[in-house]
Amino acid sequence: MIFRKLTYCALFVTVILLSACNKELRQVQKSRDTNLKYDFAMRMFEEGRYNRAISFFEEIQPFIRGRENFPSMTYTMALAYYRSRDYFMAAHVFQNYARLFPNSERAEEAFFMAAYCMMLDVPYYKLDQTNAQNAIRQFQLFINYYSNSPRVQEANEHIDMLRSQLARKAFTLANNYYRRSLYLSASISFRNVMREFPETGFREEAMYMNVKSLYYYAHHSTRARQPERFTNALEAYELFERSFPESQYINRLRNYVARTNNFLNRQQN
Repeated sequence: MIFRKLTYCALFVTVILLSACNKELRQVQKSRDTNLKYDFAMRMFEEGRYNRAISFFEEIQPFIRGRENFPSMTYTMALAYYRSRDYFMAAHVFQNYARLFPNSERAEEAFFMAAYCMMLDVPYYKLDQTNAQNAIRQFQLFINYYSNSPRVQEANEHIDMLRSQLARKAFTLANNYYRRSLYLSASISFRNVMREFPETGFREEAMYMNVKSLYYYAHHSTRARQPERFTNALEAYELFERSFPESQYINRLRNYVARTNNFLNRQQN
């Protein structure tokens, strides 16, 4: 019985508080006082009600542009987007802040956060990676502009991670060509991985798959073209062996090399 009464009391208090909050919200919404809306939006932000804060920030932004509190509002709005996980808009507003207020104490942090939010907005590696490329460019600009920043190392680490994701996508594309027996396209794509992402962990496997692609491209070529194309495959193997003499793939490729040499020897005889 006592528990039921306490429950009713709690519900009654909750209803009263919600009614009061809604009444205040309606009053602020109807008001033409920009300062009142600014203060209310900042309070919503402090209370963690980021979407509500954003709606008021967006409404009053045109009216306080140029005022003393405009930089603070812009930065807070960017943080609100970030904390509400709208990383696309967060990156956009952080970029605007860094561009509009380059001499601000928060400019460096805003510049970094713009790149960081772009990175957080990067989708699964099999999808379009434009955001990853944009994030890399933004991190590189940050490093160029703030070369003495303590966050340079972190920016470089993020670039390495993003480049690894781009390399993975490029390698997957090349592998798909190989599986579809499009060996020339596969070879070109594997060589692109080797050239564009030499520092990533995909270089060894890309070189290995390039040898196989060139071998099968030669194998399926006309007899007139086979000598030249088998020679290309052999040269690719020799480069692989010099680059990775202890590779686990060496023994696997030696079978291809033996068949290639047998073919070339028969052609000479």
